[in-house]
Amino acid sequence: MKIPSILLLLMLSLSGCVGDAPRDNPLDPGSDRFVPVGSLSGRLIIKNTGTGVAGADIVHRTSGASVLSDSGGYFAVSGLSSGSHSFIAAKENFPNDTFAVVIPSGGSVQVTRELNSAPVVTSREILTHKIDYVEYFPRYYITVSATVTDPNGITDLNAVWFAVADYRFPMEYSPTAKNFSVTVEKDSFPTNSIEWLIGKPLSIVSMDAGGAVNVGEPFTVTRIIENAATPITQDTTTGTPLFKWKPPAVSFNYTSIITVYRRGTETTVWKYSGLISFFEELQYPTDGSVAPLSAGNYFWTISIVDDFGNTSRSQESYFTVK
Repeated sequence: MKIPSILLLLMLSLSGCVGDAPRDNPLDPGSDRFVPVGSLSGRLIIKNTGTGVAGADIVHRTSGASVLSDSGGYFAVSGLSSGSHSFIAAKENFPNDTFAVVIPSGGSVQVTRELNSAPVVTSREILTHKIDYVEYFPRYYITVSATVTDPNGITDLNAVWFAVADYRFPMEYSPTAKNFSVTVEKDSFPTNSIEWLIGKPLSIVSMDAGGAVNVGEPFTVTRIIENAATPITQDTTTGTPLFKWKPPAVSFNYTSIITVYRRGTETTVWKYSGLISFFEELQYPTDGSVAPLSAGNYFWTISIVDDFGNTSRSQESYFTVK
C-alpha cells in the first residue's frame, strides 16, 4: 500500500520540528544536572577492643546531616556525591573523631574507626576525720577514694586526681583495695580548714594515655564531726580493764571504736569496733579469747563513726597495767 505523498510530507515536517526531549533529571546520566551519588558505611569500635560504640553521632561536616550508630556501632550514609567528604564521630566521654573519605562516582566506601574512650569513674567517696590530742591541736583531714576504669583497658589509664575549685590532688592506686585514694590535711586548703569544702562541688578527674579526660559527677562533703566521746580516766588497772566514757553531744546515729595502744611504740594491741551508740562502757575480754594486757603503760581512745563513715576520735586516756 502506498502512503499518500501529502501524508508523508506531513510526517517528515513534524519530525523535523520536534527537538531532543529535555533531560533535567539529576538521576539521568545523560542530564547536565546528573549528580553521581554514592554511599558510606562503617563501624565505630572502642580502641583496643572489638566492642562497638552505640549511639554515636556521625555528622557530615558540610551539610550538618547526621546519623546514629546502632547497638553494634554500625552506621550508613547514603546520597553522597562523588568526591571528598569529611565527618565527625561524636559521643559523650569520647573525644571527637574526624575522618575524611573519597566517594567514587556511584560507588560506596566502607570504614572502621577506633574511638578512644576517656576513663570512667564508677564510684567515689569523701570522708572527714578529726583526731583530738592531749598535748597537740586537733588534726583535721579528709580521705578521698574512687574506682576508675578505662574502656580501652586499664593500662590506658594515666592519672587520677581529686579536684575542688582550682585545686587538684593526685590520687594513688592501691592494688589491694583496687581503687585510687588520697589523704589531704586541712592546711592544704585556703582557710586552713576542711570546713572550706562544705557546699563545694567535688569531682574525680581522670586522664588516659591519649590525653582523653573525664570529669566525674560532682559530690559533696556529708558531715564534719566536731564532738567526740570522752574517756573516763583510770590510772591503773588489771590486764582486763573496764573502759568507760561519756557519749558525744550529737544528734545523728553512730557506732564507736575502742582502740588500745602500747605507749612508747604507739602500736595497736587491741581494737573493738561496731559498738552501738547507747553503750557507755566496754569490758576488755575476760573469756580467754584474747590474752590479758601485760604489765606496762598504755593509752586508749574512742572514735565515733557516722552512717557515712566520717569519724571523730577522742583524746588519749593513759593507764598502767600492774
